Amino acid sequence: MNNTKKYNLLKLNTARNCLRLLIRTYKIKELYMPYYICPALRNAVFKEDCKIKYYHIDKDFRPQKLSNKNVFIMYPNYFGICENIVDELASEYKNLIVDNAHSFYSLPKGLASFNSLRKFFPILKSGAFLYSRENVLNNLPFDDYLYEFIPLNYEEFCKNENRLDYEDIKHISPAASEKYSFINLEEEQKNRMLNFYFYHSKLKKSNCLNLNNKNIIAPFCYPYLAKSQYEADKLVKKLKSQDINIFRYWNNLPDSYEEKIFYTNLVAIPLDKVAEYL
Repeated sequence: MNNTKKYNLLKLNTARNCLRLLIRTYKIKELYMPYYICPALRNAVFKEDCKIKYYHIDKDFRPQKLSNKNVFIMYPNYFGICENIVDELASEYKNLIVDNAHSFYSLPKGLASFNSLRKFFPILKSGAFLYSRENVLNNLPFDDYLYEFIPLNYEEFCKNENRLDYEDIKHISPAASEKYSFINLEEEQKNRMLNFYFYHSKLKKSNCLNLNNKNIIAPFCYPYLAKSQYEADKLVKKLKSQDINIFRYWNNLPDSYEEKIFYTNLVAIPLDKVAEYL
């Protein structure tokens, strides 16, 4: 990555702990977050005794405007396709924190940004990069997780996910750091984009999302917003028959919330391989 000279880099064990450390460093007492968000991040904020004030997003992932431009606001680069919105928010809110867990290759913007290694590189079971304009607290222990080199089946994968919820804020483990050093980042990025455009060529006509291809930088998945939950479920069934696991993001929301459509109708297609038929 270039253009990171304005930011200090700290390598931690998890993305959620990046957010916790930012709350401590900037002494954030109140943080604006979207209703549509990973529960692990909500829990991370609560662990720091920080109050959450929620905001809505529309069908294009665009957040509602906040009248106070000086608040601390966190925005997720949803599925790695919201680079334009991140740019807009960075120019509007001086205390913007960008969650790039779904966009590892994006440049840091705003007050601070953080990503997730394991979401992009399955060989890793932990690890996250935190970019901050200020020096963050870093008198932290190193993660001593010893299972980085052990392959995980699905059951063990779920156990690892649950384990991360209880991890203290630590530097990335030496094992994860070593494995990361062997990853060909350019090749991974190239393959991810090839697979993204493969799905886009097959599904763009029926995808209800308005994807701006020019500003997409190797996203986490190909997000397909179906016209109905029935159509979404039908696509999920077709993909699962080809051993492509699909997860629903995230918790269900009240029917009155426009964001509910993302839980019911959105299919997040992973980019580590492509389906033989759609």
